Amino acid sequence: MSQRRVIVAVTIVALLLFVPAISGYQGGVYNRAYGCNCHSQTGSTAASVGISGLPTSYDAGDLYQLTVSVTGGVSGSGGGFSLEVNKGTVSIGAGQTLVKVNNQGNSATHTMAGNSYRSWSFDWSAPSQGAGLVTFEVAGMTSNGNGGTSGDRWATSMVQIPENIPANNPPSVANVLLSPNNAVTMETLTLSYSFSDPDNDQESGSEITWYRDSQALPQGTVVGLSVPSSETAKGQEWYAMVKPSDGDDFGSVVSSNTVTIINTPPTLTTPTITPSSPEETDNLTAAFSTSDDDQDILTTEIRWYLDGVMAVEFNDDTTIPSIATREGDEWRVEVTVSDGDDMVTRSSQIMTVGEIADVNNPPEISTIAISPSQPLTGDDLQLVYTTQDQENDAITTTQIEWLMDGIPTVYDSVTIPSEATAKGQVWEAKIRVNDGKDWSSWYQQTVSIANTPPIVESLTITPIEVYTSDDILAEYSFSDADGDPLENPLITWSKNGVIQTEFNGVNPLPAQYTAKGDIWAVSIKANDGESFSQANSEVVVVVQNSLPVLSIDEIPDNLTFVNTELTQLAIDPLFTDADNDSVDSTIYWLRNGFREGTLDNMTTVPAAYFGAGQTWTLTIAYHDNDGPPQQFIHTLEIDNLVPTARIEVLSTNLWDGEIILVDGGKSIDYDGVVVNYLWEYQDSSGNLVSLIGEQIEIIGSGTIGIILTVEDDLGLTATTTRVIQTSQGPSASGLIASNEPTGVELTWQWTGDLAEFAILRNGEEVAVTSEYTFTDKPIIAGPTSYTINPVIDNQTLIAGSTSIVDFDVAILTDSTSSVSDTGGFVLGVMLLIASIGVISLGLLQRRESDE
Repeated sequence: MSQRRVIVAVTIVALLLFVPAISGYQGGVYNRAYGCNCHSQTGSTAASVGISGLPTSYDAGDLYQLTVSVTGGVSGSGGGFSLEVNKGTVSIGAGQTLVKVNNQGNSATHTMAGNSYRSWSFDWSAPSQGAGLVTFEVAGMTSNGNGGTSGDRWATSMVQIPENIPANNPPSVANVLLSPNNAVTMETLTLSYSFSDPDNDQESGSEITWYRDSQALPQGTVVGLSVPSSETAKGQEWYAMVKPSDGDDFGSVVSSNTVTIINTPPTLTTPTITPSSPEETDNLTAAFSTSDDDQDILTTEIRWYLDGVMAVEFNDDTTIPSIATREGDEWRVEVTVSDGDDMVTRSSQIMTVGEIADVNNPPEISTIAISPSQPLTGDDLQLVYTTQDQENDAITTTQIEWLMDGIPTVYDSVTIPSEATAKGQVWEAKIRVNDGKDWSSWYQQTVSIANTPPIVESLTITPIEVYTSDDILAEYSFSDADGDPLENPLITWSKNGVIQTEFNGVNPLPAQYTAKGDIWAVSIKANDGESFSQANSEVVVVVQNSLPVLSIDEIPDNLTFVNTELTQLAIDPLFTDADNDSVDSTIYWLRNGFREGTLDNMTTVPAAYFGAGQTWTLTIAYHDNDGPPQQFIHTLEIDNLVPTARIEVLSTNLWDGEIILVDGGKSIDYDGVVVNYLWEYQDSSGNLVSLIGEQIEIIGSGTIGIILTVEDDLGLTATTTRVIQTSQGPSASGLIASNEPTGVELTWQWTGDLAEFAILRNGEEVAVTSEYTFTDKPIIAGPTSYTINPVIDNQTLIAGSTSIVDFDVAILTDSTSSVSDTGGFVLGVMLLIASIGVISLGLLQRRESDE
């Protein structure tokens, strides 16, 4: 028997080794979504874990709020979870204390504060486009709170979410234009267009087909968006077809305008007559040249004019023989060239035969100089000269040329601006003059641009007020007209009027060499590598008392005592003084701008003083009795934690069109109270409804998305979502009403289980029955509406009701009435006689009163 027990025990131990592992820690554990062997599965009720807030398919880059919930399992509220996701990033919002995320952002688990919950919320950012299927794995545990690992239950789950890949929209092009519109043979054709894409995709792979004389050219004949002139000829018709592409799809093909290559007019040079000073014995010859870009055959017309009259006998002759000229004749030639489409006409200057020139002596330049003679970069160059002429002729024309380092420049006046010169350049001025008949010889003068010393533009000492603990920094700025790089300046330091040669070139002057009361001066000369600045700049400063320094442990900008082990806020101020002066200090604490006197000069503040949303200011005033007072101010905010929104569906039956009770009362704010509940829900029909209140009633059908936003007493909000699915509920139908002697008899059909039925006449409830028929006894006849509202578990159905409108109720009279027709007639006659008597008596009394 004992041997059998041993075998059973060994078997049980072996089986336990195959139990999936789940590591449960009070502060959570990452990357254990597959389970562990720490906590046993001895709890009586099975647990289940799920993830809500996941979309059916995710949109790349979107943010989703997810909630891990553990249900079932052992009784109590304690639990934990560990989640892993293979793509995207998990994160938590500000103030979230129940969940923590690892550095990689791919695993989340509960915190120490979160191990007393069974629902945890966090954010998940979907991966970038093209990531594909995402896998979530989660393990959740329900604990019994006994501090051990026995009696707990846990579960695991895996969910995969595909990527929502939107369909690509094709691009389009507009304003497709081929220019110039009136192109000639030697012009390049350029295609332009506007590309647009609904998805903001970049253009990629667009196809352009070129057409010449309606024939498509092979791809590669024209590269890019331009047709070179070498591909075109007069008379051709060109256009292009653009097929836009975004790399995935092509858009509609759009055609450009058609451009016809038009004729290029021929080219004709201005004709001249040779010789330029003919005698009577010289033949006159017309000289010119022609060309045509279209290689058209050209025809040329030559027309000679003597004293303004066309000499037709020499038409189209290029030469006039000397026998046809005489001294004093004024000749001009006019040439016209045509390519068959366009023509160009040009005329020569008038030439006089036998014209004799006067004898003239050319002018001279007597003096020439460039001022200044030793120019710097900042100097304008001025050409100064004088002229003379033996005949005292006036100088009509002056020609000036400037050369820089032997190269001609664009300058042709007597002045060269300083902006055009640079150090080291050699400038040469050349000049000649004309007296209206002859030019003088060329005269020239040369100068070199010399170095300009740099200038100290500014010199300051930083800081403006120097203390014992301060280094003294000389800050300066130089300028150099030559643009030379500035080299080490000449820096000299003086203390109390005595030059300190050991600090030559030192900058900044170290604080260790200064003392309170010293008078220090610094002077500086700029250096461009060739010369120092001419002026010596100097600044003087007196070393002031060194102010005390406060060092203090890091104080947080934000603080919360909720779900933490903090019991107080403590500071440890430490004062130091470079002059070894004693330091006096005072500590103040202000809460929301008001001084808390009980905390004066206190370095600790108990947690009981702090409240959510408060602003605290720490002020420490201190001085060394020599310098100005110092003040340290630090402001910290007491965090108002974000509330946690929770949605609870109270209704058991989730039926289309029926009232569903939804409650937000389990929402919680750890450092305050939830004061507002804002609801929105939308069903499959697109009906969007907004409500307020801790508990609401919703009516919808199909998939209903519910959004709850809660707000705490300090205005912070939190939002959660939940999706419920309704189904078709039971319903009453086929309501029939009929007038019967006993009243209005109502009958209907019912498709559900046992229920009660509220009978409404004209909207008012008149009875409740559990039968499928009812007899109503209205007291008023006429059009009447009836509604049958089923009632199940105290829930009155709306969509499951049935109605009949404007039913004509007839009040039926009982044929066994004891009142006879004869009796009624006799009673009517008696009432008529009594009425006549009363009227007659009244008339007699009136007559007597008139008499």
